[in-house]
Amino acid sequence: MARRDRPRVERRRGSDRLRRRVPTLQLDQSSDARIPDRGLLTFPGVATVTQAIVVIPARNEAALLPAALASLRQEGLAALVVANGCTDATAALARAAGVDVIETPALDGGVGAARAIGLAAAMDRGAEILFTVDADCRLAPGTAATVRRALGQADAVFGRVVPNAADFALLPAEVRRHGLAEDRRDGLRALIASAAAARLWDPFPAHAQSPGALIAWRVTAYRATGGIARVACHEDRQMAATLAVQGLRVARPWGAVTIASCRLTGRAPGGMADTIAQRTRLGARLVREAADLERECAELEQRLSAFIPRADWPDLPTLSTEGDENVSSFQQATV
Repeated sequence: MARRDRPRVERRRGSDRLRRRVPTLQLDQSSDARIPDRGLLTFPGVATVTQAIVVIPARNEAALLPAALASLRQEGLAALVVANGCTDATAALARAAGVDVIETPALDGGVGAARAIGLAAAMDRGAEILFTVDADCRLAPGTAATVRRALGQADAVFGRVVPNAADFALLPAEVRRHGLAEDRRDGLRALIASAAAARLWDPFPAHAQSPGALIAWRVTAYRATGGIARVACHEDRQMAATLAVQGLRVARPWGAVTIASCRLTGRAPGGMADTIAQRTRLGARLVREAADLERECAELEQRLSAFIPRADWPDLPTLSTEGDENVSSFQQATV
């Protein structure tokens, strides 16, 4: 690591401060015997109590970080904030909330480098379960428990991003229509694949997202991947690809939800904010694409009905311009 990128760690009463107050997660391993052991699941017995730390990379996030930290407290999770080249009160607000902070200069590797630094520090503090979330997101109630259950059988978990309802309602009507139709289409595709695959470690209903806004790993699985890529964007996609190449078990439970802002100026180039901002400029093209997506949704609904009765489907975004927190995500894709 270059000298200019060396982080300054806020430790307070010694390096074990965070370790002493890290909460525990109870892993449900009652079904592990049915899944081949690839040598990565080293927790003995039916259930193991393990430490969990949530790493939050943050770049000038004073406005939204407090809500993110509050949601983690409500879920019983300890946080570690990596303040990456911040010039606002991000670090001070995190400390005021009782959270440990690592301060760095602006990192060449952007959000990926900040995540990597924080995850390494979490492992140094004895975490056996690693989370990472984004600073402009808050966990939906019950998400930690959903992740805990999933890690009873999986090596890693990706959460499902939904837009903040208040932010979403302020977007132009054509952007909302397109976003809802695209997300319903993507959700239907994922549910069809989930029903057909019938994976023990990733049961129906499962989504298909791989967002950095919510990832969790068993520490052994994270180490097996070589760590998260130190890149400015799409480190989440690279992690998903690495997990697949390594043959690790990845779960995407529908109920593991992180609620994201719909801001138009983000921190990672090519991320969700850039996608939404681009779509606000597309006008009539976006309306035409939304109509095509809506027709595709009708076809996919018929296909999913052949697998699963409609009464057993999870919440999907409705084809309207009204925002709510049951919709899935704006995908971080090129418009």
